Amino acid sequence: MAKSVIHIILGTKGGVGKTTLACHLADYLAGQHVPHLLVDADDENHSFHRFFPESLLVNPRNVRSVDSIVGMAESGDHRVVLVDLRAGSGEEMLRWFEDVPFDELREAVRFVGWGCVTTDPDSVVVLLRWASSLGDRLQYVVAKNEKDGKEMDALEQTKEGAEFLKKRRPETVRIPLLSPSSAVAELNKNNLSLGVALALKEKIPGLTDTMMRSRFRRYQRGIFDQFDRLAEVIFP
Repeated sequence: MAKSVIHIILGTKGGVGKTTLACHLADYLAGQHVPHLLVDADDENHSFHRFFPESLLVNPRNVRSVDSIVGMAESGDHRVVLVDLRAGSGEEMLRWFEDVPFDELREAVRFVGWGCVTTDPDSVVVLLRWASSLGDRLQYVVAKNEKDGKEMDALEQTKEGAEFLKKRRPETVRIPLLSPSSAVAELNKNNLSLGVALALKEKIPGLTDTMMRSRFRRYQRGIFDQFDRLAEVIFP
């Protein structure tokens, strides 16, 4: 059984909620008391690093820099490594994956790929491109982000998508739309994940008042309940 798990938020198209998903996972890991490492591999925006300054900055264009992620997971010091990739980083990362000795690492490291999809069919196309290249070397989790609507059936209704679901049997989580939208804007403005906002001692008007905290806790619990169901996937 693998000692560590590397979770990669796949570099799908922009605007599908990759960093949002990464923040929810980071908040979840923080409450599990499992040694973990956060990695921001978005060398253009460093969005994840804004929310979690402790995250390690990695340049996906630098092979040795990306190699270090495997080394840190292989050491066993970090039971879980969470990597947020830059949107559109597919080609360079897929080339890197070609050198990963999955069979040799099997006893030490397991890889999980998280693909974000929305109502935009292009988000599904990009996820399937990753899955076609990586095959069964990764476990997959599909995160359906409801930011633009709940109807996301492109994955089930296309031939390629149906084949992916049948062969890879990915787990699925849903990321509901957080309302009001003004709260989302304030969280982003203050570089706060939901978990960090809830842990704040000082109050931010309109963001951390009693009713908003209650709303945040209920919303977060709904997402964390889904992660609890995936404990065997998320943890070694």
